[in-house]
Amino acid sequence: MLKEFPMKSLFLKTFAVLALVLMTMVICPAILFGQADDSDVQKYALVIGNANYVGMSALTNPVNDANDITAVLEHLGFTVDKILNGNLEQMEDAVVRLRDRLSKADNAYGFFFYAGHGIQSGGENYLIPVNANLPTENALRNRAMSVQMLLDDLNDARNTLNVIVLDACRDNPFGWSRSGSRGLTIVSRQPAESIIVHATSAGQVASDGEGRNGLFTSQLLSNLATPGLEVNEVFRRTGQDVARASSNNQIPAIYSQFFGTAYLGEAPGEMGGIIHPPSATIIIGGGSARREKDPAQFWSLGASVGTCFVEPWVVGTARGTLAPVKNLFFALGIDFGFVSGVSDVGYNSFFPFAHAAYFVPLSEKIGVYAGAGGGYLWANYDFPEGKLSDNTFAVDVVAGINLFDTIDISYTFRTNFGNMVSKVSAGYTYRF
Repeated sequence: MLKEFPMKSLFLKTFAVLALVLMTMVICPAILFGQADDSDVQKYALVIGNANYVGMSALTNPVNDANDITAVLEHLGFTVDKILNGNLEQMEDAVVRLRDRLSKADNAYGFFFYAGHGIQSGGENYLIPVNANLPTENALRNRAMSVQMLLDDLNDARNTLNVIVLDACRDNPFGWSRSGSRGLTIVSRQPAESIIVHATSAGQVASDGEGRNGLFTSQLLSNLATPGLEVNEVFRRTGQDVARASSNNQIPAIYSQFFGTAYLGEAPGEMGGIIHPPSATIIIGGGSARREKDPAQFWSLGASVGTCFVEPWVVGTARGTLAPVKNLFFALGIDFGFVSGVSDVGYNSFFPFAHAAYFVPLSEKIGVYAGAGGGYLWANYDFPEGKLSDNTFAVDVVAGINLFDTIDISYTFRTNFGNMVSKVSAGYTYRF
């Protein structure tokens, strides 16, 4: 692949210069500006998912909901305290930790998310621990967590913004409710500078969902991860999406006492990178990487076809990608080369490689990337006078553009510091 043939020289050198210029244009702004955050805002979250209840049927999705919300919030820059299947002491202690963290920061956003059983009693809402022993409705006051207590604690923190999300409107699992009311009730005493969101309207029941997530949380995940949305717009879209998906059978309730402007992620003018919800992807050359259910689960498979204009004239590429760090991805792949660019010369090659590259979005559906890597080449030539093998280490500089989350066009400059080739390819990716 790296042996010199007559067609090379000026054409390939021109491609190499263009690649280096593109890499400089992409990576330098990313380093200087790509990691810009919301000035000095500190972000803290508490996420609780209760599913495995004692003495009552387990819920399907709250643990998944909590894990997925945690992944997205961490990608948005939040320090997250996560509790799965928590008892009352664990839940209340975690609320106190959140309050203390928020109160010590000069400029802080708080985010509380709960998925699990929640009921109303006497005009108050309660979140149910997994081991709650509630023989009567009166036991709620001491054996379940009061939502009003949560709101009062967050109000005491006096921080810039608190978001409280309750996907807790499953049907009442207890038969002793005097009121017979379903779901949660409206918020009576809401803290200043807060947004409270219920998965469905007061007195109604939310769907636990048929897939990995509940209906409400699945839509919230998508909108939380959409880049550049102001916090009020996140929940406006979530409410709209839930209502549409349920044919207006489930309509979230939003109670807002926040009249400012806030971005839970990066503001539009500061975005050096974008994130995507579960099942969405950061696309990369011939392969892709997009955050799914956990920060470490950025997986994709891709394939592309291209040419080096000399040998090999045709290059097929298969690769997989992993992106555990925001906007930084790693790719492992193999190039298969066929057909020499010179008559009477046969050619085939095998080049396993590894790349690291940085991705910079230009819009929600278009992004560019650049990076470097290398591998080891096994090449075989079939000259009229005999066969020849050329095995060598080589390094790559790669740059490209992704369109519509699926189509990738890339340029690779490859050299063993003696010879060089340029490869142009186009590919398609499958994300999972």
